[in-house]
Amino acid sequence: MPAPAIQLDHVSKRYPNGFLALDKVSLAFQAGEIHALLGENGAGKSTLMNILYGVHEPSEGGVLMAGRQVIHRRPADAIAHGIGMVHQHFKLVLPFSVAENLALVAKGERRAALRRPAAVRAFMAGYGVDLDPQAVVGDLPLALQQRVEILKALVDDSRVLLLDEPSTILTPAETENLYATLRRIRERGTAVAVVTHNVDEVLAHADRYTVLRRGRTNGSGLIASTHAAELVERIVGHAVASGTRIGPPRQAGQECLRLAAASVRPASGSPGLHGVDLLLRAGEVVGVAGVEGNGQSELFELLAGQRAAHAGQVLRAASTEVALVPQDRHHEGLSLDLSVAQNLLYRRIMAGEFRRAGLLDHQAIGERAQAMIAAADIRTHSHATPARALSGGNQQKIVLARALDQAAPILLVYQPTRGLDVAAAEAVLERLAAAACAGTCVVIISSNIDELIRVADRIVVLNGGYITGEVRGAGMSVSAIGPLMTQGRPTPSTTPEPAHA
Repeated sequence: MPAPAIQLDHVSKRYPNGFLALDKVSLAFQAGEIHALLGENGAGKSTLMNILYGVHEPSEGGVLMAGRQVIHRRPADAIAHGIGMVHQHFKLVLPFSVAENLALVAKGERRAALRRPAAVRAFMAGYGVDLDPQAVVGDLPLALQQRVEILKALVDDSRVLLLDEPSTILTPAETENLYATLRRIRERGTAVAVVTHNVDEVLAHADRYTVLRRGRTNGSGLIASTHAAELVERIVGHAVASGTRIGPPRQAGQECLRLAAASVRPASGSPGLHGVDLLLRAGEVVGVAGVEGNGQSELFELLAGQRAAHAGQVLRAASTEVALVPQDRHHEGLSLDLSVAQNLLYRRIMAGEFRRAGLLDHQAIGERAQAMIAAADIRTHSHATPARALSGGNQQKIVLARALDQAAPILLVYQPTRGLDVAAAEAVLERLAAAACAGTCVVIISSNIDELIRVADRIVVLNGGYITGEVRGAGMSVSAIGPLMTQGRPTPSTTPEPAHA
């Protein structure tokens, strides 16, 4: 086998506070392969990527390229060695065109060439990407903005492409398209390294895998020689029973909220909602399934009280609160520069709690936050740590813990496990099931049908802004839900019967 395109040789990373993020990690990325890097939130995956890309320097060990040690003290050093990286949060200039974003990072003759639309099209075509070079990047959907970010990373013929959680923001169809692009990149001899939590995605698209667990490698090999159960066990440290029902059987209680023929006007890129009837009751989990972009955002905002229906009714008691776990935890769920404690207790602090003689009682805030951190298994060095410093899974646990602490009759969650590792996703689903068992009405809007089947008491399906059907009990299966996600307006055979007490 030829020398790896890039490798880590016994790399460790210890931060000034003593936290050991990586412990003597050795691994290699080969040219012409898609190598998946798996692990729980906080396992050290992003730290590893940042060392390769020069954002961080290792405390011990080194980085080798073609068998020779290289030193990356900053991203410019990594770029000079032919390494490109696509971060979770894009580094695009949104008011600029596709061509202008590419030209910004290109060098020499390539920069001059990219001033010609034909040259931009030819460059993109080499990777199977078809975009208008003059399109304003800010007007593109996220999936296409990501393609521009990938092209930026390749514009100077990078030999190694690093991607940190690229599928987190994508629908299943967009993920398939992403990997079609990555296969084209692989075929050109580039080493592609992808951080992901999605085991099925890895099995379908990667050539090789490495699992990190608590900063150490916990297995590496060819995808063709492994299977899902083995990968999951390596990730979480023990076997996980997949497909099992989460939580005991539940009996729905009194009505909490009702939508009666509720409609929301369509808007640009949005189908709106059309004559939606939906009854929510205490002590049940209601799943909402559907291909993204079929009215889920409108339903979330309607139930949350953030949007008014233009027709029909939203019937709720004046005192019926709705606790929210929004889809975008970074922009809607957290204040990233505030501490874990402040994020957990923000609502209560703003309501005047935790005060002594008119001043904030920081000791009381810290004690309550510590109790919530322990209950939610939030992995943080301190309750005073900024939320920005935590992994995505632990950030999501903060948002959920705050919503549960609100003790509202209705808990409305949108894509609660997106971007989470297996163990973190399981913990979130278990907390949602426990909330329903305690009498909360839990509404989960998710594109993950398998998870909805495991935790929901009934599932309604949205397509084109219509509820096209409802399934419950033994009828909840992918084969029953799938057709409802693709059909048009509800027919008498799929229109759900009104629920009865």
